[in-house]
Amino acid sequence: MIPELSLILPAYNGSRYIEASLREVLRTVDRANLPFEVIVVCDGSTDGTAECARAVDDERVRVLAYADNAGKGGAICHGIAAAEGRLVGWLDADLDVAPEAILHAVRIFEQEAVDAVIGSKRAPGADVDYPWVRRLYSAGFQILVRVLFRINVRDTQVGAKLFRREALDTVAPLLLIKRYAFDLEVLAVAAEFGFDRVREIPIRLNYRFSGTGINVEAIKRMFVDTLAIAYRIHIRHWYVRRFAALQRQRTDETLGIRLAHEPAQEPLGV
Repeated sequence: MIPELSLILPAYNGSRYIEASLREVLRTVDRANLPFEVIVVCDGSTDGTAECARAVDDERVRVLAYADNAGKGGAICHGIAAAEGRLVGWLDADLDVAPEAILHAVRIFEQEAVDAVIGSKRAPGADVDYPWVRRLYSAGFQILVRVLFRINVRDTQVGAKLFRREALDTVAPLLLIKRYAFDLEVLAVAAEFGFDRVREIPIRLNYRFSGTGINVEAIKRMFVDTLAIAYRIHIRHWYVRRFAALQRQRTDETLGIRLAHEPAQEPLGV
């Protein structure tokens, strides 16, 4: 059965939690009452994460793995390319964000005409528990986002998002950011192409310190990447130009295939 929902779990060296996370995700998403798949993308893991994920032994679970660490964005894009659902999303594999957020997002899609449903720490009803330093960084970053982009959301960075397939098919081939600013790039570029009907939903967050963490260098890199996204959107119009170039390439390839299969025309008689 073709899944209607594809949920991507990007994981890096998550052997200690991936099996338990998968089982909890399966139990939760099963309540959506629609065919689904969970795609675990092992992003250059060296601790047996893939083997632990495969131990779940559920036909709805697909495990993808590659050798080099490409970052969260690289892992998600890898999963998007393999996904089959009409709704495609992702969830942090350590379940800092409770998987009920995805269940809530599916129900919103069933009730409303939206392009994306994203988890938010600032949505009414959110239950968050994470360090005050992270709160400070997050608040400052979201102020910067609202100044630079036409994104009408209060929190771009939560690792729980669900998109209409058409939006990601348009946006994913254009993305450049592979790490911390990836979620922002997805939303900003999607808005540029008209996929701007975004609903924020409250999440239950319990920060477990299981990831790589945010340090000064990561904050600097995120700031630079954010400015780079704004530059490509507002100054160079790079994403639109890149999209047009890809469309021309696909048209040329299709035309070339068609011409190659057309019979040669007989020369006109004299």
